[in-house]
Order: sequence, then C-alpha cells, then structure tokens
Amino acid sequence: MLSQETNVHVMNLPLNRIDDSAISGCVIEYHRLIEILEAVTNQSVTWSRLYDSIQMVGASQQELSRFLEFKRQDRALMYGTHVMAMMNAASYMSLEQWTAHLRTLNDELSERQEKREYVAKANRPRIMLTGSPIIFPNIKLPLLIEQMGGILAADETCMGERFMYDPVVPVDMSFNGLLRALANRYVRACTCPVFSENRQRINRVLHMVHEYKIQGVIYHVLRGCLVYDYEFSLLEQALEKENIPVIRVESDYNEEDVEQLRIRIEAFIELIKLKELKEKGIRSIHDE
Repeated sequence: MLSQETNVHVMNLPLNRIDDSAISGCVIEYHRLIEILEAVTNQSVTWSRLYDSIQMVGASQQELSRFLEFKRQDRALMYGTHVMAMMNAASYMSLEQWTAHLRTLNDELSERQEKREYVAKANRPRIMLTGSPIIFPNIKLPLLIEQMGGILAADETCMGERFMYDPVVPVDMSFNGLLRALANRYVRACTCPVFSENRQRINRVLHMVHEYKIQGVIYHVLRGCLVYDYEFSLLEQALEKENIPVIRVESDYNEEDVEQLRIRIEAFIELIKLKELKEKGIRSIHDE
C-alpha cells in the first residue's frame, strides 16, 4: 500500500540475532540498501563518510553518557517528561545540533547540581517507563506519572535512551568491516522484542531497575504494537521475582483516555508509596 504512494525498499532483517549468519545476512542487506541510497541521492557511500558518521554518533553517545550520570542520582535535576522530549528531538534534527544542545544542557545540569537545584523531592516514587515508544507530542504518560506524584527516573523505549546505549566498535577497519560493526550494534545489541530470543532485553530492564533505584515499572502498550503486548508476561514474571510492582497500560495517540490513565497511574503510585511505608516500618522494627 505504501509503495503506491512513494518508493519503498524492503530489507530482509534477521529475527534470530544469535547466529553469525544473521550478521552476515544483515551486511548483505546493507550493501543492497547502499545501492538504492546512491541511486536516489546521487552520492556515494564511501569509507570515509561511513567512518565519520560512526565517529559522530559515538560523540553523541559520549555526551549522553555524561547526561545519564546526572539522571542516576537520587534527586532529579530535570523532569523525566522533559528528558523524553529531549531524546525524541534526536530524531527531528541533525545529530550534530542535538549533541551541541545536549552538551549545553549537561553544563547547565552541572551548575544545578552544585547549587542543589532539584526539581522534585527525594521521596517521590522512582518510576521506569518501558514498552511501546513514547513519541512527541504524545507524551501524556510521562506527564501523568509526574503530575500524580512520581518521578520518571528511567525509560527503556526505542524513542528514549535505548538507541544510544551501545557504540559501534569496528574491529576490521575495511568498508565491509564497518558494515559488520554496524550490524553487530543494530542487531545483536538491540533490545527490541521483535527478535525471537530476547532475554537480553529482560536483563537490560532488570539492570536498569537496580541502576536507577526504580520502585515501580509502567509498561506501555501502543494499540497494534503486538510484539510489546506479547512480551509483557515475561517481563512481569521477571519483575515479580525482584519484588518490583509493574502495571500494563494500553493507549493510542488520542487524548480520550487521559482520565482513565490518570486514575490507574495515581492508584499505582499510591500503591508504591504504601509498599515503601510498610517496608520502612518493618526495617524500623528490625532495627529496634
């Protein structure tokens, strides 16, 4: 249907990322894509252009790593809603511009840290958002989380920090070696649940829960995003073993379900607060 409106190139990407054949097949698909891109743009994809692009993305990842150090702190220097809008912006502007703005933001956050200018109290429940992507301007879930008394401390979505997690690390510096490094980064390191074996994503979420001191997880399912819908039960089981509350919320791009979502999120955050109070009471008894 889309090809009736515009030119479409279909890539055959692997569902199983474990085997080396998946990486080799992906490199073949990259070569096919390069031929299409060169024909459409009338420009060549050269070794130097590809290498410079890898370096440019690496510089952005280094700046983001600096930003995440601020984000891991107990006291929030920036609202999570603003963080998600900032991460979305990487898809709407050149990466050089985005990196320059992020560098400026990091300098400002460093000053805020020195002055202890926090945006929220320390006792706000630390919430993690995962599942289907949150795409600007549809940021009702992050807004509701923070309006209802939580702080969005972390996200694991494909429009959040995930696409900047792992750098491309070439071992073979040939043109084909650079493409293989790209395939390793965007196939093996990717935590999208579209892959047939995805324990890596579950482990990543659990690691972030401990790293960011998460007290509750909100799992977002965008209507029609079936791969995330099917994955929820696996992640729910893993979080239950860690005694981390999790709630599944289903939504779409309209605003009609805002009040329903507000009620569910408010109840979830109050549940986390009650859980924390009970655990503090138990710890106090043991201390005595």
